[in-house]
Amino acid sequence: MIRIVHRGATDAPEKLLHDVASLRQRDGIKQAEAYQTLAVEDEDCAVAILAESVSDYAEIVEKLPELPHLHTFVQDGTTEIYEQSKYILADGVWTPEAGYDARIMWPARGPVSIVIQNAFVENPEMRALTAQEITETRREPGCLYYAWMENLELPNHLMLLEVWADQTIYDHHWFGRMATGEYRGNSGREAATPQRGELTREFYRQQSFEYHYGRLLPEATENYSHSVAWSAR
Repeated sequence: MIRIVHRGATDAPEKLLHDVASLRQRDGIKQAEAYQTLAVEDEDCAVAILAESVSDYAEIVEKLPELPHLHTFVQDGTTEIYEQSKYILADGVWTPEAGYDARIMWPARGPVSIVIQNAFVENPEMRALTAQEITETRREPGCLYYAWMENLELPNHLMLLEVWADQTIYDHHWFGRMATGEYRGNSGREAATPQRGELTREFYRQQSFEYHYGRLLPEATENYSHSVAWSAR
């Protein structure tokens, strides 16, 4: 599976819904959901997509002008693309759901990007408590992005997007979060069964893209490659 997250600001998030719903009808697209931030500091939205293969998503990129609102959103925002990598929490450490061998420590590299999708029981206090959490977390050193977002079609279905400057920074954040759980109080979020899709926790070595001339190119131009056609892995 290929995970795609488009993120940016829009003054009319509801206009994305028609385009996103049409993606769900396309061959090879297993998930397409639109979200709006619960943060009080910005008006960010995000579109989360799961495609069966790179070629399935490449077809969407080719036909993006046929989806005018999503097209504009992708042009003006930022995109992250990965081979989907699901994780579980085991003894306080996030580990690949598919398993791993501790005798090999694969290297961390650059910013840490996290995608978490979940559903929660209706709670009138949840959104205010979550907005407060966003504000407090963004104050942490090395926090490049942090936002809980709510599905525009499915109330109480949230997605958390995080970007941390590097692995050391994320380690400090994670261990600090674990050590202060009793002080932070109730988050207002009680897990529930999702109406659509699945619960997922995904960790990535961040790689960002920008949309230019009908293509998605690495955001950092020093990562352009002309002599090697690198794979998604």
